[in-house]
Amino acid sequence: MRIDLRKFFEAYEGSPHQLAAIDQLADEIPNELLDKFSDWVVCFEVDGEVEPLVEHCHKGYIMKEPWQYT
Repeated sequence: MRIDLRKFFEAYEGSPHQLAAIDQLADEIPNELLDKFSDWVVCFEVDGEVEPLVEHCHKGYIMKEPWQYT
């Protein structure tokens, strides 16, 4: 049975069991899908959540001139 990821995102509260589940999922996802510039991450952050700064820290990523990596 396939789950609806949107419901999971909506229910997210950052509780310990949710964080553990996210870690488990991240371990199973191929690295190319966890790349900062993979298509789904870029799409998710398209609303201006991320600004292209010379040095930018966002969700644990520290990047210098991120626009050069696309």
